[in-house]
Amino acid sequence: MGNYENELEQFIYEVCYHPMWEEAAQYISAHPYALDLSRSRIKYPTSAYLENLSLEFTCNIRIAEDILSFDAVTNCSIALIEETEWNCGNSDIIQWLTISCEAKITDRLECLKITNICPYQRGYRKTAKGTFSSNIIPYIKKEDLEQEAEVFLKQYCPEALERPMCVPISAIAESMGLTIIQGRCLTDDFSIFGEICFSAGNVELFDLFKCSKSTVEVSRGTILIDAYTFWERNLGCVNNTIAHEVFHWYKHRMYAAIKHILRKERFVACRCPSNAVYPEKDMPWTDEQRMEWQANSLAPRILMPLATFKVKVAELYAKYRIAGEKDAQNPLLMELVAEELATFYAVSKQSVLIRMQEVGFSEVKAVSQFESINKSHYDIEEVDAFFVYSTNAELRRLLNDGLFVYAQKHFVLNDPSYVFRTEDGKLELTQYALEHLDTCTLSFSWIEVPKIDHPHVPLVLMHRANASQRVSAFIPKENQATIAVSEELQRKRDEFEKQTNSYRLANPQKTAWQLMGEIITQRGMSSPHFCRLTGLDEVFYRRAINGANTRPSIETIVAFSCGLDLDIQTAQKIMQLASHAFDESDLHRAYMFCIGGLSGHSIEERNTFLESYGYPPLGTKQKK
Repeated sequence: MGNYENELEQFIYEVCYHPMWEEAAQYISAHPYALDLSRSRIKYPTSAYLENLSLEFTCNIRIAEDILSFDAVTNCSIALIEETEWNCGNSDIIQWLTISCEAKITDRLECLKITNICPYQRGYRKTAKGTFSSNIIPYIKKEDLEQEAEVFLKQYCPEALERPMCVPISAIAESMGLTIIQGRCLTDDFSIFGEICFSAGNVELFDLFKCSKSTVEVSRGTILIDAYTFWERNLGCVNNTIAHEVFHWYKHRMYAAIKHILRKERFVACRCPSNAVYPEKDMPWTDEQRMEWQANSLAPRILMPLATFKVKVAELYAKYRIAGEKDAQNPLLMELVAEELATFYAVSKQSVLIRMQEVGFSEVKAVSQFESINKSHYDIEEVDAFFVYSTNAELRRLLNDGLFVYAQKHFVLNDPSYVFRTEDGKLELTQYALEHLDTCTLSFSWIEVPKIDHPHVPLVLMHRANASQRVSAFIPKENQATIAVSEELQRKRDEFEKQTNSYRLANPQKTAWQLMGEIITQRGMSSPHFCRLTGLDEVFYRRAINGANTRPSIETIVAFSCGLDLDIQTAQKIMQLASHAFDESDLHRAYMFCIGGLSGHSIEERNTFLESYGYPPLGTKQKK
């Protein structure tokens, strides 16, 4: 013992061997005439004794929740004894026995019962291979996926097979004795959507903002949902993740339990990765890859059962009067159907589109093709960025509140972990930010809109062939996780800045010129340096240093803020002290974008931006 072909064989030898030996020895002792004695020298044994027992193979493997059943075909060395009036003879024979076992296994072997022992029937291995591998991984063919989902639902939610409904996957998980925990991050790079804990133990979790991590004790059967899955994705992704982990528990917990028993591991988890990778054709699969494929394939089939899903699609086709091929090829109509199905089943629209194609609605490819052209993007050109900033109040709030800055064609979290200033004053993304754009920068969607007579429309993006144009759209709900991180970082910055000089300088008793003068002094800035950065002449420098009792103009404050690269909050404070305020005019939006959106840019670059939209430049050309 010690060289095992698979984990079930190891489990039998290390955990089940002793009770199997005892039962086999008792059977042989009680039934010596049931043995095959055709090749034995002794035909009428008085007694028989088991000398050695070794496992040949296992078959007929079955799993029902925590019960593992299997047939162990064993090779038995048996000593026969024949006693007569004249002498006592003995002989050894080899006999194969089939030992049927039933084991209850949780995170340990609860009990083992030998249900039957009989001589091995030749050819039995071929006829009773079973539906599980010798490593306790179920065999599920692609053509059997729908049936597998139906078997699951018959047990846990039979009504979903009778009528279209949103499958209550969280309630199903609870009915299976599982606990769902949300609100923490499973990794620091958001690569895992969820995981299920097959045994009790400790798991390391990160807080939502990756500022700290802690070790949390969890019980067997705990499902952990990554906070990013909820905030950045949607409820549909959460439900799919729960269904994914529920199926792992339903089909794979025996695999994990045996690993736990054999390897003495305190904690075993099966994770739902954001990007599952499967072997190429003709390449071998690992156990983990096979289990992930099964859970990924079954989750949407459980949430959208085949027969009733088709009924619901037909119902919506009737609602939107999709009757012929022309209607079905209309991406806008199919988009409405997909959106309504996603809402009804509480799944993602992408999952709906895939499911529709799986069950035969191939026309939905029109939506997929449409979306591939209009997929979201993180990089955004300056002209397009200003258009979205000008037309979207929420993006303006995020930028004006200092939650995000515009750097290297991205709206990125305003934090040193994600953005830094180079020696020449430019803002650039950190290496970490470049590797995690999906978690630290805002995403945008391309949309087609009619040509708009608006000064901020990025004309360079217009289509030449028709009367429409392609522009970026900012959708807050698709950026919830990133926004949540930015707001928490801002809260922490606010607490810190209350203790800094910048906070004390903003004393409401000061005049605008006094605050501007103190900022200049704090930076140790000379008059030539000030004039070069702001484009303002020495008169403005002296007014600030001397704390003039006049009010600077809005243009002067904007030039000062741009030249000294102040954040938008400080600029607004100076405006307030001068009894000014930015309004919703196109010019003032351009000014605010110059300050908050073009951080790190020189006064010349910001003036080029203003002049491209027909606005006067800042600095020496402006009125005093």
